[in-house]
Amino acid sequence: MPPQKIIKVVVARSRIQGRGLFAGQRIACDTWVMKYTGAKIDRREGRRRDRFYHSIGFTALFDAETHYIDGLIGGNESVYINHSKKPNLEAVLYRRGVWFRALSDIAKGEELTFDYGFDPKEQAKLI
Repeated sequence: MPPQKIIKVVVARSRIQGRGLFAGQRIACDTWVMKYTGAKIDRREGRRRDRFYHSIGFTALFDAETHYIDGLIGGNESVYINHSKKPNLEAVLYRRGVWFRALSDIAKGEELTFDYGFDPKEQAKLI
């Protein structure tokens, strides 16, 4: 079940890439952290935007099975969550939306990450 309370997060410079999202408080394992928000777009438009975003070095679209969510249009801070092969968050589809849940205890100040499901360097070669 998605969060009942607001989890404090902070956007700051990241060692991974550009800016990242960091825990503004301690987050316990299995806590629902936040929803990935943005414009809901159809799959065709999503593929078009994905090619463009990758050409400028962004990954801002989330595949929600029947549609995409564009975090750069009307999105929240979750667009700053960077990729990691050792993530501390998982993305969960829930009621046609995407939510992030903590995979482990997360310390205040720790960068929030999830596994995008692809190697960003390999993905960039495909475009």
